[in-house]
Amino acid sequence: MKGIGRVGAIVGAAGLVLFIIGVMIEPRQALMSYVFAYATVLTIVLGALIQVMMSNVTGARWFTVMRRVTIHVAGAMPALAVLAIPLFVGLSTIYSWTSPSAMPAATREIVERKSAWLNAPFFVGRGIFYLLVWLATAEILRRWSIQLDTKSGLAAAADTRRLRRLSAGGLVAVGLTLTFASFDWLMSLEPTWYSTVYGVYVFAGGFVAALGLIAILARAASRSGNVLDGAVTPEHFGALGKLVLTFVIFWAYIAFSQFLIIWIGDVPLDASWYVTRGAGSWGTLALIVVAGQFALPLVLLLPRLPKRRPRFLAAIGW
Repeated sequence: MKGIGRVGAIVGAAGLVLFIIGVMIEPRQALMSYVFAYATVLTIVLGALIQVMMSNVTGARWFTVMRRVTIHVAGAMPALAVLAIPLFVGLSTIYSWTSPSAMPAATREIVERKSAWLNAPFFVGRGIFYLLVWLATAEILRRWSIQLDTKSGLAAAADTRRLRRLSAGGLVAVGLTLTFASFDWLMSLEPTWYSTVYGVYVFAGGFVAALGLIAILARAASRSGNVLDGAVTPEHFGALGKLVLTFVIFWAYIAFSQFLIIWIGDVPLDASWYVTRGAGSWGTLALIVVAGQFALPLVLLLPRLPKRRPRFLAAIGW
């Protein structure tokens, strides 16, 4: 685990240097790439946080042995709060709605109607609020979870109830703020387009990726003997595999529902989002995503036995 941390630190430092060089050479492209990378990591971390809260609320005992490695993923939130700064500093470069006067007349009219929501001060204020909610939820949950590992008996039962109450409220707070952050930080990259299911779409993708990461970390921790309350058994991996399969199908359902409703509606402004992403290299990428994030995991995870094999499930996680 320490080796992985060192490699991650080296890669992160190299990435920071390359990002700075990119901003100096081609600021818009560098910042747009940064938004994509940031959203990817953020949704995975929030997905891990949501999984911990779901297991607390439902009392999922099978997840207890995986909780420690998962809650440590949520420990990345302080770093992500700091790494959100380029989104706010580069606001006018990233988002076209900050300069509606430079848009064609028809587009400008649509964007100006959204100015009560899409304006820089309100945008930054909402962003800071989202980050505070995520940071507070993740840090309190992480500290209380670590404290619970050192207790037993009545003290452990009391802390479990406290974690359950926090998780119940946290699921609502994180779910709502993630939805609005998806609208703000990602959907507004194309300010004339919108989809009411887009927030769930972003959550589903991030949550599937988070489950994949949990599978990888659980296998690594079980091999090193660094798992609380005993080793992770095939039963635990089987339960995790079922969850991965469920949310792979859920992600595909949300993605296809959004596509189908917009395509059937045949409104040019809405359909243009898919027209762009169905042509050229975007179209190739779409096919890769359908195959790699839905078709292949679906086929491989349907049988019972493969889900119970740590190495196999970790490979699916990758």
